[in-house]
Amino acid sequence: MRLLLTGDLEAPAERQLVALEKGRLKADILQVPHHGSRTLLLRNVAGSIAIASMARYNAWRMPVKSVLKNYRQAGFAWYDTAQYGQIALTVRGNKTTVSGLREQVLPRWYHQWFGVKWESR
Repeated sequence: MRLLLTGDLEAPAERQLVALEKGRLKADILQVPHHGSRTLLLRNVAGSIAIASMARYNAWRMPVKSVLKNYRQAGFAWYDTAQYGQIALTVRGNKTTVSGLREQVLPRWYHQWFGVKWESR
């Protein structure tokens, strides 16, 4: 299982990373750069799980809807902290489980007020 942590990678650094590490960027799990990624990184990572740190009331709406669409079209399962709350990865052998804290507290009706509704994306 390979995990790529991108931090706040901007477009110029993303291009440089791909140019320098093109053959070694394959990762199963991608921590989404702060502004997302248009396509360059996605084509070279070819992973299956994308995890993004987002605020519920993010004034800039980052990553933008077109970026989220790119991840879905590239075959990534999308998880973000605005929707799922704290995200935990459990890796056992070749199996990875992704869970969010919000799923664990959902039975409490008032917790449904927190987070971003999926259809708002």
